[in-house]
Amino acid sequence: MKRILLTFTAVCAAFSMNAQMDTISAHFVGTPTVVGSAGAGYVSGNNDYGDIGKYQRFDASLGILGGGELQSVLLWIPIKDDNGGSFTVDIIDFTGGTAGAVLASETVTLASVDTAIMSLTPFNSNTMAYNVAVTLSTPLAITGTTDILIGIGLPVTTGDTMAVISSTDGDFTDAVSHTWEQWSDNSFISTNDGTTNSWEMDIAFGIFPVISYYAGLNEATVTAKVYPNPATDVLNITASNEVSTVSIIGMDGKVISTTDVNGTTTSVDIAALNAGVYFYEVVTVEGTVRNTFVKK
Repeated sequence: MKRILLTFTAVCAAFSMNAQMDTISAHFVGTPTVVGSAGAGYVSGNNDYGDIGKYQRFDASLGILGGGELQSVLLWIPIKDDNGGSFTVDIIDFTGGTAGAVLASETVTLASVDTAIMSLTPFNSNTMAYNVAVTLSTPLAITGTTDILIGIGLPVTTGDTMAVISSTDGDFTDAVSHTWEQWSDNSFISTNDGTTNSWEMDIAFGIFPVISYYAGLNEATVTAKVYPNPATDVLNITASNEVSTVSIIGMDGKVISTTDVNGTTTSVDIAALNAGVYFYEVVTVEGTVRNTFVKK
């Protein structure tokens, strides 16, 4: 197979980008589904077995194309019960197929997850659906040999439940090596390890890293910040260099709007957008920044 942490607060998030932005999603093929029920729990979320986390592995065989920065993670979360708790989005070193250090972690409140907007972004063969965008406080540098788990640390507050969507059993034949759970004893087990796991399911999780790949040695580094994020009516943008244009782009890659700018700050009217996750792209004389924001 070839071929992604804003904590939902009103604080500005700073992003930088050097070159090509890629959302890794090709692992998620077939039919989206939720395995399990509210009674017994979910294969891809909280369940009666006390699972701690659900993770997708990304390496050279699954989307890591070379040097760059992992900037954010998009999630597809269709189910939640919110009793005031939160979950984490974690990136874990998995060099050699063994879980190591936590390289990055961000906290997301369940209250900020809008499961209702899933109906506005249906899945098909050309479009991926997301309803949570999480931007890393500090982008994580990667190389062509990076091997990591990206996933969710499940909520632990009594009464809280959540599940990330999965593909249907049999859709993802690389699950034995690339789809993982963290059990109540802290061990990491494949969803289809052939021996230990009673699920024995070939599924992929709706976890999609967004990576900025370096184009070469001469690219300029540009930073920009947007706020508020999530935004309702207006998206404010501040850049480190003079901006020429700001574009709003759908997850399908189509440009929704482009605004001419003459300065380092601007505001874009997004009131007419449907709720969901979008890219913003800031073009300056020194380079381009593209990252995600959430429209409420």
